[in-house]
Amino acid sequence: MQQDGPPVSQTILQLLREWPPGFGGVERVAHELASVWGGRVYSFDPQRQASHAIDSCPVSYPRQVLPCSPPVARLQLPWPTRILGRLLLSSKHLHGHLPSPGVLLLLVAAKVLRPRRRVTAHWHSFLEQSPGFSGRLFLLYQWLALRLLPLLDGVVTTSPVLEEALIHQGCVSKRVQVLPCCLSNAQEQQLLAIPARPVEPGRPMRVLFIGRLASYKRLDWLLNALAELSQGWELHIVGDGPHRDAFETLSHSLMGHDAPVTFLGQLDEAAKLQQIAAADVLVLPSDRSNEAFGIVQLEAMAAGIPALAFDRRRSGMGWVCQLEGLPWAQTPDELANVLALLMHNPEKRHDLGIEARRRYQALFARHHWLNTLQTWTAQN
Repeated sequence: MQQDGPPVSQTILQLLREWPPGFGGVERVAHELASVWGGRVYSFDPQRQASHAIDSCPVSYPRQVLPCSPPVARLQLPWPTRILGRLLLSSKHLHGHLPSPGVLLLLVAAKVLRPRRRVTAHWHSFLEQSPGFSGRLFLLYQWLALRLLPLLDGVVTTSPVLEEALIHQGCVSKRVQVLPCCLSNAQEQQLLAIPARPVEPGRPMRVLFIGRLASYKRLDWLLNALAELSQGWELHIVGDGPHRDAFETLSHSLMGHDAPVTFLGQLDEAAKLQQIAAADVLVLPSDRSNEAFGIVQLEAMAAGIPALAFDRRRSGMGWVCQLEGLPWAQTPDELANVLALLMHNPEKRHDLGIEARRRYQALFARHHWLNTLQTWTAQN
């Protein structure tokens, strides 16, 4: 297998809101890019993770926190400091991760201050309007971001679905590069080494959910879908968040306290791998384009288990896990029917697991990601 290494001799700086590697998709993408590029990663670190967090992945690159104002409706802007001045006036390639109004502001400022400098953006997701004043502010930000992107030297996004949406919004097609999310070398090797699930008629189907227990993850939709089925399944939930108590209460009200639903909380990578290795199907029931990819789907597919996700407007999460052997509408009202089909047909689950791993190897394997990254970096 091709080894990671610098694609070209240049150093590329990165800028994002959170502190990488973290547990979110944006942080993980920035972390994997830095593991290859080796450049310094700047972040606003709104949750102050730099002072206390234990990194979930080995970090071999330098990181720098930009002193910032307190967040207002998630808007956070950096204070004028020497660190910021060096970042803006550097001649090195700068790659920023969106959505973030603060990151967008610095990308545009860097380009204005040094017009010949290479400045690019990573478009991770489109935002959908949420209730209240902050929701309207973020739609305004997105409108502005889409009009400023063409001023930059290139845009990277994670799926053909988002690429098409960006071009429709005015980005020049030759400046948009699709670079799907990826797994680390270690993750990929461990997951690909998991043997195919044996066909075991009569064994309960093990359903897995991995994600932050927040409203848009829609664990409630998965619980409602499973409540429609007869016994023959079990659900294991990995993750924590502000809606955990509400989801536990919903589970008890739908199926009783003896239902085969287990809330495991946040797990480390080794424990999460054990859950994936034991699962039969992963479900990512998010309902917004904020969930634009779903790296957990790659983990499931590499491990040889099918993933289920919805086809949402301006989101690639449905595209990631599409399987020819499982044609379905990828809508919430079809979730219970698909789960019932898989529950009653272990042979089908086995075959879909093999297909899922083949799709991972064909589209998302790390050597494909490295080749695409090297080509794009050399062109920029």
